[in-house]
Amino acid sequence: MDNLSGNSQDLDDSFERSLKLAFEMQNAGRTPEAEALCRMLVQLRPKDAQLLYLLGMILHKTGREHAAIEYLSSAAQYQPHSARIFNGLGCAFNKLEDYAHAAKAFERAMELESRSVATCYHLGNTYYKLDQIERAAALFRQAVEIDSRDSACWNNLGKCLKELNRLEDSLEAYNQALEIAPGYVLAHYGRAISLLTAGRLLEGFQEYEWRQNPAKARQFSQPVWKGEFAPDKTLLIHAEQGFGDAVQMLRFVPMARERVGRVVLECRPELKTLFQYSRCADVVVPFGAPIPAFDCVVSMMSLPHVLGVMLDTIPNSVPYVRAPLCKSLPSDQSGRLKVGLVWAGNPTHHQDAVRSIPLEELDPILRVPHVSFYSLQNSVPVRDEPYLRSKADLIHVDQTYSNFLETASAVAQLDLVIAVDTAVAHLAGALGKPVWTLIQHSPDWRWLMGREDTPWYPTMRLYRQAKRNDWELLVRRVAEALRRLSVSTLIVPGRLPKIEPQFSYAISAAA
Repeated sequence: MDNLSGNSQDLDDSFERSLKLAFEMQNAGRTPEAEALCRMLVQLRPKDAQLLYLLGMILHKTGREHAAIEYLSSAAQYQPHSARIFNGLGCAFNKLEDYAHAAKAFERAMELESRSVATCYHLGNTYYKLDQIERAAALFRQAVEIDSRDSACWNNLGKCLKELNRLEDSLEAYNQALEIAPGYVLAHYGRAISLLTAGRLLEGFQEYEWRQNPAKARQFSQPVWKGEFAPDKTLLIHAEQGFGDAVQMLRFVPMARERVGRVVLECRPELKTLFQYSRCADVVVPFGAPIPAFDCVVSMMSLPHVLGVMLDTIPNSVPYVRAPLCKSLPSDQSGRLKVGLVWAGNPTHHQDAVRSIPLEELDPILRVPHVSFYSLQNSVPVRDEPYLRSKADLIHVDQTYSNFLETASAVAQLDLVIAVDTAVAHLAGALGKPVWTLIQHSPDWRWLMGREDTPWYPTMRLYRQAKRNDWELLVRRVAEALRRLSVSTLIVPGRLPKIEPQFSYAISAAA
């Protein structure tokens, strides 16, 4: 490094050369050296905005976000018209999941450089995280108008449009992304979700195969089963995704079993006893246990593709799972409807914030008379515990369930299940129990669009949000339907009327 001593002009020149060297070091991947040089330089010029920016970005890229924000904020103070500094600040806030402050930083960057694709991209992603989907979509649209060859922005636009239930527009955006980058895995996956949501299952499940990233997928030496008849072969079917996905896809295991000699089904431990009791496979093993010898393998989620399933060929004969009486439900007054409740899913699920409902918002349902409510929640969210204690006279919370066989046993003793989009909704449907499923405005692909029934479960009725994040109207509708049901039960004491979904087979296009 140059000697930083001498006259003022020499010092300036030497500092600039050293700062340029620090940028070059960082760009070349020599991060520790770049950081050391920056820390020396900052002792000499503590208010140099570009130096503070570089040090802040080094700290950001090495995971020290709080320190990065300190330096980047100082840089922004000394050079308030630099879009690049505000972009860096936004990225650091994003890493901390402080999306509100990230949005402010990116908005300032947009004011300074309105035609920056990178800023549109970052701010669009931040708005998406803040659930401001329309604003996010507008930014990604702006980005592709600036640069029509930006596949990432086309992909993110497709994702936003799907969230807005604009499926055809979503597919067009994904098509644009794939025209630019044919091997773009995320765009293929997003396109699959839009196709499936639109009811185009044959195309959708074929595209859905892109979900299996070869670098992350489990590796087997045995060949992948393509649906061929192999009566002398043993097939391993492994459940790769969540509990609900496995319960939903279980219906296809007997179909696969008809084409091979023997089926070994691998699943998560909590599902093992349920799947064993339901006799859907020759052998059921939990994850982590030794797998018996097998000749070919397929993922459970690939079965619809392998078997060529279309909307009108979904096997939906129920029940296809069964449960013994493991635990008796707490006794209650005779003649009352016994209704199971599930209001929250797994908090780690990427859509949990929009699919789960705070228990307090179900108050209109809980006020319906002549109904006994039973919590089917295995884990009660902390936020709901005070309200649940205040409603101890209305909701039975005595039961805990160590596995899905015990949960299924409880569901089998109920008259009705009311659930958000979780595994228990799938379980009730697979058991052939009446189930009312409360669906977010932008539904998971399996619930399709614009219908109250579902081809997956003949005893399920879907209640959909009228607008995003608005559970109030939906809950009032469910409460009124439950009130009518409880009244009809009172008219004929001890006899529960048949609960059927209101079928509406047309799949309406999203507005």
